[in-house]
Amino acid sequence: MILSYRPIVYSISVTGQKCELMCKHCRGVFLRNMKWISNGNELLEAFHEARRKEIKFILISGGFDRNGRLPIEHLLDYIKRAKEETGLIVEAHLGLFKDFKKIGGIDALLLDVIGSQDTITNYIKGNWNVEDYEFVMKEARRFIPLIAAHILIGVDCGRIKGEYNAIDMVERANVDALSILTLVQGNYEFEDLVKIMKYARDRYKGHLTLGCMRTKGRKRFLIEKIAIELGYNGIANPSVEAINYAKNLGLEVKELLGCCVFTPNRIPMNTRLQRFHLVDM
Repeated sequence: MILSYRPIVYSISVTGQKCELMCKHCRGVFLRNMKWISNGNELLEAFHEARRKEIKFILISGGFDRNGRLPIEHLLDYIKRAKEETGLIVEAHLGLFKDFKKIGGIDALLLDVIGSQDTITNYIKGNWNVEDYEFVMKEARRFIPLIAAHILIGVDCGRIKGEYNAIDMVERANVDALSILTLVQGNYEFEDLVKIMKYARDRYKGHLTLGCMRTKGRKRFLIEKIAIELGYNGIANPSVEAINYAKNLGLEVKELLGCCVFTPNRIPMNTRLQRFHLVDM
């Protein structure tokens, strides 16, 4: 079986379009379509708006500082309250935030993992060490129900540098899910991408998916095809071609209306939602 994810997520940016890093592959573009909030009351209203719209998943994100962290301290108490009032499934993209004892009300931590110190220092211009990712993943497991890593292949201008190390860190940290991403403008050697995708499947035995951020054009289906053939557990927003290809291989395809880091039996127990909306295709 392979899971076809249709993410319906209410996304919040706590920094608006501001990001101190402004990496070349994003430059804040992915923050534009999020709901911008600047204080606790606006965060509470965003949660309730999501609930009124019957959206079950909410993502807290935004731009990072030079230490690779989301500036979220002033909102932590409001997140707990918003979770209690709405019962939504809360995902958080906190970067290298480390004071997890202060965190409550978050069901899933999403962490972009980079395996090259050179990429961190010279491409991202960040003031942190590559080892920080493994520490955060392991530490977060003590406080947050579900830990999901994301690895963007070719993040450093399409160059393959630390992807294998990133996968190794994710495997050692024993996270709950790993999502592989590819650049929207795929400036990389396709053979290298296939090798990394295969290494991820061989090395990481947990819930492995092809995430939302993916190369456009014909390469998009080719990447999906590789994921299906390698035995990935799911694909976010798969093309019709990919769904048909999986069925032609004799695979059962199930659609889930939610984020690809979850599975039907892996919804956090502290949410009011009992299960995914799971449908046959």
